[in-house]
Parts: sequence; structure tokens; C-alpha cells
Amino acid sequence: TAASQYFVPLVIDTITGQLEANDVQRTRRLREVLTSLGPFFIKLGQALAIRPDILSPTSMYELQRLCDKVPAFDNARAMQTIEKELGCRISDVFDDLSPDPIAAASL
Repeated sequence: TAASQYFVPLVIDTITGQLEANDVQRTRRLREVLTSLGPFFIKLGQALAIRPDILSPTSMYELQRLCDKVPAFDNARAMQTIEKELGCRISDVFDDLSPDPIAAASL
């Protein structure tokens, strides 16, 4: 599972005393796992990125990449989702809706 890709190495590093030595590599893997799991988990990683009481400065720095270096959401999929939610074609509701976003944000 995705979680085991982070937690198994964490347990091994704890047992072998390699927590600090492998912090960057392990946190990079956590960022990759959170990204692969989707928007909710990306948001969770963003929240963790500002928690010095939970994470090391190195880990916080790596997770801060989730704030501005996340892969873009597929435009075609976004348009399909809008049409599904509307229950009709976009052109039936809007005179013009560009398929290319001018900005993006996570909410």
C-alpha cells in the first residue's frame, strides 16, 4: 500500500538508528506518496509542512514542495467533471469557457 512505502522505512530507520541519516530520502518518499494519493493527501502534506512541532526542518522543507510544485490537474478531466456535475454540455450553459486555466489553487 501507499502508506507502507513510507512507514516501513520509518520503522526500519527507527530500529537501526538511521532516522536522521535517512530523513531527506524518507520525506521525499512521503511527498511522492501524498502526491500520488490525490488532493486530500496533498493538502495534508501542505499542513504538515508548516508544523515544526511535528517535523524536522528538513522534512518541512521537502513537504513545502507540495505548496507550489504539484503536478497540474488534467484539463480534459476537469471539463468532463464540470459537464457531469452540470448534467449537460458546457456550451449549453456558458457562452465561453476556456479549457486552459489562467491560475490554479488548492482549496
